[in-house]
Amino acid sequence: MMRNIILSLFAVISIVAISYSHTWAFIIPEAKLSFHIVDEQGAPVEKADISVGFDQPVMRDKGTNEDIVRVLTDAKGACWVKHKTVSGVSYHINKNGYYEYYGEYQFRKAEGLKWQPWDQVVNVVLRKIENPVPMYARDSKMSKEIKLPDITSGVGFDLMEYDWVAPYGKGLHSDLILKLNNKNFKFHPTYVIEYEYDSELTITFSNRYDGIQLIKDNRRFGSEFKLPRYAPEDGYNKSISATRKLSLTEPVKQSFKDDNNYIFRIRSEEKDGKLVRAMYGKIHGDIKFYPKGPNTAVIIFKYYFNPDYTRNLEYDPKRNLFKNLEKIEYVGLE
Repeated sequence: MMRNIILSLFAVISIVAISYSHTWAFIIPEAKLSFHIVDEQGAPVEKADISVGFDQPVMRDKGTNEDIVRVLTDAKGACWVKHKTVSGVSYHINKNGYYEYYGEYQFRKAEGLKWQPWDQVVNVVLRKIENPVPMYARDSKMSKEIKLPDITSGVGFDLMEYDWVAPYGKGLHSDLILKLNNKNFKFHPTYVIEYEYDSELTITFSNRYDGIQLIKDNRRFGSEFKLPRYAPEDGYNKSISATRKLSLTEPVKQSFKDDNNYIFRIRSEEKDGKLVRAMYGKIHGDIKFYPKGPNTAVIIFKYYFNPDYTRNLEYDPKRNLFKNLEKIEYVGLE
């Protein structure tokens, strides 16, 4: 008798446990998305391979996993997909001859067992792989540290040599001229913060037609090929500046923004007062600096520099012109 009671109780506990572990499966709303894929000229892209990841619960309070559903676009560049999801989806789009594309969508509310908006339209522009070229590509955060020489005047940095100009390095061209202005710098070796300062970094250029311009793009999602394909012909500024303030009594204040990017023009040549030719490049992310003394700071930025005198900004990561880099120094498309 007691044995039967124990077996019955064990069966009930097992059923409850199974039901508990699968509860989400019966209450997860369904989501539907419709994709419309075109190229940069607006023409539909057929047979684009789309992998959509739908968030799925693993266990209570243990996060989520993904169910992957794959679909192909039709002749109109369209397709749709639906599946149950906890709250959102991520997607990856691949097509031979195009740069890969990444995105996500988070739903806000469900009505019944359908996430709203139902049949959400996702418009995507795929960028063709057209003319990737070799460039000097370097990320100072992952490479040799760039530390501003401890002087009060501006100093030139050679992007091709990845070094300061003589006598502070082996650089030959002052592509960027950096100057640090510290309104207040104090050492605090025994405090929580080592330094206190109110600093401004200014970047200027050597030649009449050199310059830089801001490009806004958070670069988190979208095509793996970021920023414009070609550098603009005009709109360049002669200088830019960034600020950072570190204090014992206030939160850190700085001008750096994640969606700040730049296109630059350097080594410009002129004849009769007109631009003849120049070299162009781009900077992914903001230019950041961290003072380490009254006149010096560590500079962090990632740049792509095309030396072929064209405005092409399409980089070939297999042909970085910096040779013998360590594996950690590899610079990809993003």
